[in-house]
Amino acid sequence: MEELQKVIKSICDDFVDINAILAARSRELDRRELFDKEIDTEINNLKQNRHENK
Repeated sequence: MEELQKVIKSICDDFVDINAILAARSRELDRRELFDKEIDTEINNLKQNRHENK
């Protein structure tokens, strides 16, 4: 029975680690999406300014 408890605890610990990795990756993707939107806005502003200055 003690061995089973150790195995279950080990599996639970693995799930905690996996969850932490997935949460970090999700935050990274959110930051990437925000960065992409900011860059897209900057590019569009530059294009618009270039067009207006012609």
